[in-house]
Amino acid sequence: MKVRIIERTSPSALKSYVIQQRHFLFRWWWVDASMNSLEVCRDSYDTLKEARQNLCRFDGTKHTEKVVG
Repeated sequence: MKVRIIERTSPSALKSYVIQQRHFLFRWWWVDASMNSLEVCRDSYDTLKEARQNLCRFDGTKHTEKVVG
């Protein structure tokens, strides 16, 4: 699934960085990542650096698991 980060500026000039994905049905439509999620998730961040650090939650990166005990 393709993802992107957009810069959203409010009327009061506050900027936030939002992770977007292609809509799960309408692939040509970009939506905020929380719209595609079955659970509540954070997709808006105050800095671009913070958004990039959390991009892996939405781009399909697999979790790794290790038995520790």
